[in-house]
Amino acid sequence: MDWGTLLATVVGAAIALLGQHLAKRAEDRSRLSELLLEQCALVAASEADFESRIWEERVLGMDDRVSGFDLAAHRLASVRLQILSRNRALLTALEELNEAGKSLGSYWRRGEVDDEEFTELWNRHHAAIAEFLVVSSKVLRRRLAVT
Repeated sequence: MDWGTLLATVVGAAIALLGQHLAKRAEDRSRLSELLLEQCALVAASEADFESRIWEERVLGMDDRVSGFDLAAHRLASVRLQILSRNRALLTALEELNEAGKSLGSYWRRGEVDDEEFTELWNRHHAAIAEFLVVSSKVLRRRLAVT
């Protein structure tokens, strides 16, 4: 075996290892993007469900709709999102959404509702959902474009 053959073998092996590494990295990045998408969707859907439940109680007069809201699932999706993402804009939008939801929920559960104050809290929460969707869409599109 001459030096040329040995060098070609080593270079070929290095290229194969590099290719495997890059493929694995792309798969990991794709999986992380899928997890982020799933958690963002769960958070947004959960908050929309919360609004719907308040609306059903307020407008339709249904009982115990808000008490049936799955707060644990919402918290789990929020925490997963905090773990998976380091994007400051996304985490800020998530924090505002959670705070707006907490304010609206605690106000609603008090029972005595002032229309003006309720409308202000409702609008804040609704705007937070919209902002969260905009920010999460941007973050996910950026990640998926790179993948």
